[in-house]
Amino acid sequence: MRIGKALWAGAVVAAVTLGMAGCVSSDADPVSPSPEPEAADVYSGEPLPELPLEEVPLAGDPTYAEADRSAVEGIAAGRLLATKPGDVNVIMLDAYDTSSGELAWDITTGEAAQLVLDAGFGAGRVEFAAGALQRGGDLYVAPLFSNATASTPYRSGLIAVNAADGSVAWTADLSPHLGDDVDGISVHADVVDASPETVIANVEAQTTQGERVSVAIALDASSGEVRWAERGVVLSSVAGDVVTAIRTASPGDDHGSLVGLTASTGEEAWSAGDASGEWIGGVGGLVAAWTPEAALFESSTGAPVDAGAILSAPVAGADFVAWLNPDDQALVTYTGGDERSWPGAEQVAADDVVAIDDAGYVWLASGAQVTAYDRTGAARTDPLPGAFAGARDGSVVTVEDDGAVHLWGGA
Repeated sequence: MRIGKALWAGAVVAAVTLGMAGCVSSDADPVSPSPEPEAADVYSGEPLPELPLEEVPLAGDPTYAEADRSAVEGIAAGRLLATKPGDVNVIMLDAYDTSSGELAWDITTGEAAQLVLDAGFGAGRVEFAAGALQRGGDLYVAPLFSNATASTPYRSGLIAVNAADGSVAWTADLSPHLGDDVDGISVHADVVDASPETVIANVEAQTTQGERVSVAIALDASSGEVRWAERGVVLSSVAGDVVTAIRTASPGDDHGSLVGLTASTGEEAWSAGDASGEWIGGVGGLVAAWTPEAALFESSTGAPVDAGAILSAPVAGADFVAWLNPDDQALVTYTGGDERSWPGAEQVAADDVVAIDDAGYVWLASGAQVTAYDRTGAARTDPLPGAFAGARDGSVVTVEDDGAVHLWGGA
């Protein structure tokens, strides 16, 4: 057994004290015994139930690892959504039923082209690979664009597809909000985040003079109405009524001053003081950033949060933030308003915290496996092969390095 430095030093002091006590006269006041050391404070909340999971075979045993252009997007409305390359270098979209593993619907290359025509954009395609699945909702939002013709200029927009059945909820034209000086052929949009209320996208483009320009855009998630657009900021995530963003010195920068923008208007709600860096993310009351060390901020005010030393990349969920303390082999969590961060009571050997799902399970990666834990530090699933790709409504999806997809359901 290894004796820590503090414990060893305590033992030495005790031995010296006992030796000195032997030389003290019998009428001297007795030495008061040292108080017992207090146990470290650990998270003592209610543990989450165990998750017994069984694999649900997917029809066709699909893989999604071709040229890094295919991905499993996650789970919504009882569907596992994944993108894959199709004809003429166009991305398609698959949706599997999470109960049966059967393909519920898909959007093929030809169908994607028809969606662009139906949106009134003329000939073009949908860029499903640059989309995002709505958190807490049923939409998959992706960019679409048209090819210019003699009668139709280049246009860029977004389309929202219902995960349940593949129907179109809305389309939005972004082009009028990018500026008259933007060269339409250069526009590339990425959907960054989609909450139940707000969809945000970053658009990279060039002006007609060949200068790079970045435009941040926020839309109403229920209708697709564009709320606001602003140049010179890069959006990160929607956290309640605020969108986290960085103000950049030049287009293409991946770091800058940390700010929060009001989701409804785009007005600056706060600036994180002198802090600069890049956002890690966050969806609730706390958001995380590199500044360059890991740091937490209140999403409503931008005020820095003193959560003690954060020794690995934190993941911010709806209700708390989690990270690993490799020195103590502990899963550490912090809730806004707590006086300190709380380690779990059990030792955890893992590489990274990768996600906090809607039910509050913390997913940790270790080697080529992922496992769900709760805040007490107790594992609540067996290790699952692959990387975590989503969890919702009792279903979990993981993806192995070779692209093999595993869907897991309640046993």
